[in-house]
Amino acid sequence: MLAVGYVGRALDKAAFRPDTLPDDLVIGLALTPTVIAGLIFFKLAALEMLVVALIVGIVAQLVCRYLFRKFIPRPEASPLIAAIFGIALVGPGASLLISVEVALLAVVLEVLRARYTPAVHAQPGLIAYACIALVTRGAPFAYLNPAGSGSPLDPIGIWRLFPPGAAPIDPIKLYVGNVPGPVFATSLMAIVVGVAWLAYAKRLSPVVTLGFLLGAIVPAAIYHWDFLFQLDSGPLWFVGALILSDRRLLPGSWASRPILGFAAGIISLGLRNRGYGIEAAFFTVAGLQAFIALVVVLVWTVTGTSRRRERGRLLRKRDEQLRAINREEEPTGPSAVA
Repeated sequence: MLAVGYVGRALDKAAFRPDTLPDDLVIGLALTPTVIAGLIFFKLAALEMLVVALIVGIVAQLVCRYLFRKFIPRPEASPLIAAIFGIALVGPGASLLISVEVALLAVVLEVLRARYTPAVHAQPGLIAYACIALVTRGAPFAYLNPAGSGSPLDPIGIWRLFPPGAAPIDPIKLYVGNVPGPVFATSLMAIVVGVAWLAYAKRLSPVVTLGFLLGAIVPAAIYHWDFLFQLDSGPLWFVGALILSDRRLLPGSWASRPILGFAAGIISLGLRNRGYGIEAAFFTVAGLQAFIALVVVLVWTVTGTSRRRERGRLLRKRDEQLRAINREEEPTGPSAVA
């Protein structure tokens, strides 16, 4: 009966009060549709990569509970979510070792962030993916065609080979997501479901999402591209909505949020004119989050140093006052000599 009551309360929260749910549970539920879509399209390859993310993430979660057990308050770490985000962007044709490397780096970055720089709000999984992709020179970009035959290039890679104005893939197929691409990020339909859940749970920043959309429209309008084909992209909105628009990962300044979204959108799509594909959006958002994290760390360091200096100055002043009081209380005259 207790279990039934617990499940009932949890379902009540999820249905009517999702904003009261833990952040990790909310994000996990938002990722569930994209993970299911990846398992349907890429089958065994996706399952193997998901198992890697779960094993590495769960082990790291247990290690965090052990390491942080004596800290009050306990640092909030989400290594499991970080591992899934990192592997979600890896191509299903990549070596399983690449998935292991991305997952391990993601959980390490998340643990370090939670322990030493809790003021930083960034997605370690995305940053880990970008780092591994740079070091290995694009090893995670190994995509597969879910149909089992045909070109393994992602839709943007195929689009660059066709004449201007030609759409090589049916927009409906692109929306459903049974096209080559990252293992858990090809389906725009699944991502829309996840984004809707985030919005319902009050974890989504609509102004950032709208800014990202407006920024992405600018290059398409300048170069006279097909708007539907360019924006009907699961990987684009995986980083633009599920990651960039997450309220937890945004700077505290409300004025900077639409600017951040607009800049990410215009850069992500603008780089396609330079020959870059869907990976441009990954590196753009990862770079912006890393830059914001660096600024936060610098501000946090300067603020902490100033506070320590002020505390040291106050302590020295108090010591001087105590010494002055002690000198005044020391006996003087003949009684002191005696």
